[in-house]
Amino acid sequence: MNICLIDADSKIPNLALMRLSAFHKAKGSEVALYKANLPYFPNMRRKKFKAPSGYDAYYCSCVFSGTKGFIVGENIQFGGSGCDLKKTLPLEVENCKPDYSLYPDNDCSYGFISRGCIRKCGFCFVPEKEGSLREVASINDIIEHKKVKFLDNNFLALKNHKAILKELVDRQIKCQFNQGLDIRLVDTENSKLLSELNYLGDYLFSFDSLAYLPVIKQKLELLSWRKPFQLKFFVYVSPNMSIHETVQRIEWLKENELLPYIMRDLSCWDSVNKEFYIDIAAYCNQVGIFKKLTFSQFLKKRTKNLLRIEKSDSLYANKIKAPSSNG
Repeated sequence: MNICLIDADSKIPNLALMRLSAFHKAKGSEVALYKANLPYFPNMRRKKFKAPSGYDAYYCSCVFSGTKGFIVGENIQFGGSGCDLKKTLPLEVENCKPDYSLYPDNDCSYGFISRGCIRKCGFCFVPEKEGSLREVASINDIIEHKKVKFLDNNFLALKNHKAILKELVDRQIKCQFNQGLDIRLVDTENSKLLSELNYLGDYLFSFDSLAYLPVIKQKLELLSWRKPFQLKFFVYVSPNMSIHETVQRIEWLKENELLPYIMRDLSCWDSVNKEFYIDIAAYCNQVGIFKKLTFSQFLKKRTKNLLRIEKSDSLYANKIKAPSSNG
């Protein structure tokens, strides 16, 4: 059989497609991967991707909602978080080692030591998609390269996470937990182990509400080994959240030599303040700019649109009372 795999929008090698490839190749099939490279951001132009003809079976993975409608073709089996949160790979496919040959330029392993999460954040689909927290793989099950990025959604909540961290330290494996770690679960012992990891890039945590500030302050004392701007915090924003409180989170992070990474809810693009959300993401998510410039300075370098500068700057400075719902 000839199998066509379509990667609609993945930003990293797609595990589901790599496992499907390994499964079908083991049965003697020929497999081809096509990357549609559809953008995640709703305000960016998306072109239709037409599935090539001549294949016996078609599989498409959509990570983000809204991209499925831009894949054109017949008899395509769709999967992924952007399509159906309940759909999973058959067990015999899930158990296959990923076929990294689909992404020849990739030099990193990806995988989940655990699935699920103990939290129930209103904006997150992980509890619905993955259920309760449980261990699903070992380090050796995942790693096939000299470095690895773990995709766990709440690794520090795993009962034996300290033993796994110790193994990573002892083996000096280059690694990263790129979905972030739950700073509320940091303690003296796991902080020491985190500091000893052969870590890739920034340590990632979350700061989804100003209400978390007291516990973040407390836990940062246990992360005293950190270097300036070595820790990065996902900052979730939505039109239903106070812009003033969002700015307070950003400014507090900067004052304490911590980095923000703005995670915009899709509803930001339907907001009357959508340009402001674009501006703060552009400001915060570029490390060099964030460290050197104020938001006002950044705006003046970013655009010559005086009305946009005035509005975004005024919202940031809390001079305009922003509506609390989409418009």
